[in-house]
Amino acid sequence: HHHHRTTTQTTPNNRTTTMNTPTIKCQLSFHGAAANSCPHSLLWVRAPIPSSAATAPSTEETVIYASSGVVNLATPSALCTSPSAGDDDVENRGPTLSTVTHTLVTRTLDHGAAPSVDAAGNPIAAKRVLARGEAVEDAAASRSITALSRVEDDRCRNFGIVAAFSDGTLTSWRYRDGTSREKYGWEEHVLIGHDPLCDSECHSVLGDVSKTCLEESIADISAISLNAHLPTETNPDGEHDSSWLVASASSQGVILHISHVRFNEQNKGRDKPENARAATSQVFSKRVNPHAASSVQMKPVGKRGSSIHHGIEECYLFAGSASPRHNKVWVYSIPYGTADPSATDDDITSSTSPTWATLPLFTIREPIHHGFLLGHQDWITCFAWLPDFRNPSTHNENDSVGVEEAILASSGHDAKIRLWKFTSKIGVASSEVEGTAVDETIGLESNVDDEDDGGDIEDNDEDEANIDDLEEEEGEARLTIRHAASSGFSTTAISLEALLLGHEEAVTSLNWREKGMGNKKRDKPCLLSSSMDRTILIWMEEENSADDDDGIGGGGGGVWVPISRVGSAGGILGGSIGSSIMGFVDARFSPDHANRIVGHGYGGSLHFWTQDCSSQEEEKKDDDMMEEDALVSARWVANPCVTGHFRSVEDLAWDPEGEYLLTTSSDQTTRLWSEVSCVVNGKKVCRWMEVGRPQVHGYDMTSIACIGRKSNHAQSDDPTAEKEPQHRFVSGADEKVLRVFDAPASTLRLLHTLKKLRDPATPTSSSATPAEWRVERAFLPSLGLSNKATVEIDVRESNKFAGPTIPDEDLGDAIDPRAEVSMEDLKLPMERDLGATMLWPETRKLFGHDSEVVCLDSYLASSGSDAPLVASSCKAKNDVASAAIRLWNVKLGKCVGILKGGHRSTVSTLSFSRDGKYLASSGKDRRICIWKKSDHLSAEYNDSCEYQLTTAMDSAHKRIVWSVHFCPGKPNILVSGSRDGFVKLWRIVEGDDGSLDMKEMLKFEPLCKGNKKSEPVTAVSFADFISRSDDGIEYGLLSIGTECGRVEVWKVPISENDPNFDAKLVFSVPANECHFDSVKKIAWRPVGCNGDEVLSPTILTFATCGEDCGVRIFMLQVSRKV
Repeated sequence: HHHHRTTTQTTPNNRTTTMNTPTIKCQLSFHGAAANSCPHSLLWVRAPIPSSAATAPSTEETVIYASSGVVNLATPSALCTSPSAGDDDVENRGPTLSTVTHTLVTRTLDHGAAPSVDAAGNPIAAKRVLARGEAVEDAAASRSITALSRVEDDRCRNFGIVAAFSDGTLTSWRYRDGTSREKYGWEEHVLIGHDPLCDSECHSVLGDVSKTCLEESIADISAISLNAHLPTETNPDGEHDSSWLVASASSQGVILHISHVRFNEQNKGRDKPENARAATSQVFSKRVNPHAASSVQMKPVGKRGSSIHHGIEECYLFAGSASPRHNKVWVYSIPYGTADPSATDDDITSSTSPTWATLPLFTIREPIHHGFLLGHQDWITCFAWLPDFRNPSTHNENDSVGVEEAILASSGHDAKIRLWKFTSKIGVASSEVEGTAVDETIGLESNVDDEDDGGDIEDNDEDEANIDDLEEEEGEARLTIRHAASSGFSTTAISLEALLLGHEEAVTSLNWREKGMGNKKRDKPCLLSSSMDRTILIWMEEENSADDDDGIGGGGGGVWVPISRVGSAGGILGGSIGSSIMGFVDARFSPDHANRIVGHGYGGSLHFWTQDCSSQEEEKKDDDMMEEDALVSARWVANPCVTGHFRSVEDLAWDPEGEYLLTTSSDQTTRLWSEVSCVVNGKKVCRWMEVGRPQVHGYDMTSIACIGRKSNHAQSDDPTAEKEPQHRFVSGADEKVLRVFDAPASTLRLLHTLKKLRDPATPTSSSATPAEWRVERAFLPSLGLSNKATVEIDVRESNKFAGPTIPDEDLGDAIDPRAEVSMEDLKLPMERDLGATMLWPETRKLFGHDSEVVCLDSYLASSGSDAPLVASSCKAKNDVASAAIRLWNVKLGKCVGILKGGHRSTVSTLSFSRDGKYLASSGKDRRICIWKKSDHLSAEYNDSCEYQLTTAMDSAHKRIVWSVHFCPGKPNILVSGSRDGFVKLWRIVEGDDGSLDMKEMLKFEPLCKGNKKSEPVTAVSFADFISRSDDGIEYGLLSIGTECGRVEVWKVPISENDPNFDAKLVFSVPANECHFDSVKKIAWRPVGCNGDEVLSPTILTFATCGEDCGVRIFMLQVSRKV
């Protein structure tokens, strides 16, 4: 009953630099995406974080979560509290901000990408299998990660992550130190799925594991390392083995996998870095249980020794059923041990099962089913295992060294938490336990009786309590397990320790606090539970009173009570998911001190709380203080959340000054990202976070364009001036209307404070003292799509989010540019605030399109009194009229031009040249049109603005053109990217009579296409940067995004006198830093000063967004000299 494969794979070199180009450094500085709303997809562990230095990586507290098909590693930074901060003690106090700076992206493809064949060899059409359970409905239709599990042994030598997907794919990453930064030390090894590095997608499946079983959405996974007790030396051939046991739960049952990888260290030659390490992998699979399961957990039996010699170890496998009622916890044990051909049957007890799989260092035996635990009335969705439940010194009875106690907590949709106590006897002679061999059958029989007894009882609370009473007799063992003699245990009895009632809705996760590591106060068991009732509870056992004879329920302990609660009841009740909180699907304690909690909200936000013990400093002096008193009196202070879009990010736009980034998505929200000053290792750094949510809409958003620009004269923020005031944008959605938004005063003060903390020398601008015409903030009406501007609001409420409000008479001297700005008055917005109090007021609607808006672009005049122009297109109905492009003067709120005759089908991309002279458009008809602004009209074009079709290139590409962009430094250079996989560079040549001509200068394909026929190019963008060679040839930097999510930066010639016209790849973003799905848009951050050309190196920033819900920001260090 196993399938087996052997593959040899080589780590490819992910970076390409040209010979005559200086090394360009590029790194991912931020990834923002909502977490998948699936339970079991959040971890908080000490994980190795690679550094750019050659030293061994350090381990940091890392929150690991899944977004779409991406694994995100978020590390905390201390928020900077003053502009002069930089001291180390900042990091030990105050709030922290967690940001994602490392990601892992699988190389596996959708099961549907591989042709399936039947027994006769005929192709079978792939069927789409949707995820079940609590995943966000639309996200379930696309391939995404549904569960994560960590793997590590006691020495953290084999740290790794296992990820399960909604299409049944199961893949793993092993962290191996010593590799170069290109692979971050992470190496992917696929267990189940379509691996492009392997010749065949499917393994030779034997027994009862069918291909259908392996393609079902996985609800939960658990994994352990079998290498924990092995010596660390590699064998003489330089090989090292890594063996993992992985269990998955799905509607097809519980499937067990063995992943064995052998690394060949000797391939790591210095002269061949691209062949850094070869690995050979084997996978065995076996279906343990055919019934639908919603949760699974594996844990070693007892404390594993440092080494065993040809003995048998065991691990528990617990699985929770997903039946309509009378659900069970199945209990299995899996014996395994070092491979020893000389071992006889006498070394193994008679209960040990036959061999299942043999590895070079291990023999894994068939799983043994011991029975099941009854009691839960609905799906069992989560487990938590606590190995050392009580110290021997705290035993009231059975006080002997020969007993070890552990606790398994289980819960699910019935909102009740059950604690099962495992009492194991150590080293008892086998003759003493012969009489207990029948207990297995007794446990099974009593379970069946319970199920029959409960059959007639209706599902109401009172009767469910009766069911609990029926099952439990004081201290009665539900199940007795016999162990292999060499495992160190003889028998384990399982009994119900406690029943925890406190949640009102389904419990989604359980997590035990790790033991105190020398801190006696932390030795008491403490359980964290999250629920869809929007609360996270902390449970602890009350101490027994002196007159209590034998404790409660025969367990020798007290009553379990919730001692503290965190959670959020904020948001707009009944509002869209972008502005409300639906409940928590996961929660975790921080690994080191358990003084922080992360809660995973449905909808994708990660909420953080830090225990504030400042009020207890006097009480701490009392050594007799009970620990639960400390936890009860502690305040849990909310820290900034990890937030992001939870559906495809369609468009993004930088503020014209580069101060912030706006992104818009089909999750019906527009979000504002800004840099926040933090302190890491005593150094001041900037981290990105979402600080505003200007628009929460009722339609899927499609496009956005910024139109407000800072001007040099004093009236820059005057709404009556000819130009648009700063901080204004236009957005389009799946509706016929364009909407215009203005920044409220509270957002401008927040942005100014953040800027002041980043750079104390920032001069006081108009954003510090917003103009009187700006409203304080906006609100979303209950039955409407337009954010209304409010005037009469509680001033204290706005102060909470935006710092002090300044009286009008003190405007002149209220803000001193040299004054110390502090975080004390500033509260960064939480998830509950973003969708409710950080909205921007909608100031105008633009009507005119006949169908849904597709794309936008804006032209901002750099000087003069030109009002900004916005060009928009909508879905066409295959006629000239509906494919027209509309030009808008937003200031006047009117359409000033309709450009017809260029296209017959939908225009998918628009681009203005920087001087506003040209407008390029293209789309489904594969035609690129250049519209030229008429010279004879006045520059103000108050009533009409005439752009005329001057030239067009029919069939510019062979497939749809997804993206066009003008070079900022050369307004006559245009780039286009298409589904045909080619990027083309065009020069627009103007004749003496005013006519235009398009000449193709260059045509090339992205390097990431590999062996494929073509890789569609979905986004192109020029940087505002020109480098020059010694002979005067000018080069531009061009970024390219593809349908598979890869991002590349190319150097392209833009001079007329370059004889070669050859494009060179200067940087290919590593696969783990790229998008998981198609790139939708790339935009470079505006450069503050372009006049000084002697700066070397220059730091450039560009942002990308994609269908994987992600927003990525990269920093590029480049030299102006070629």
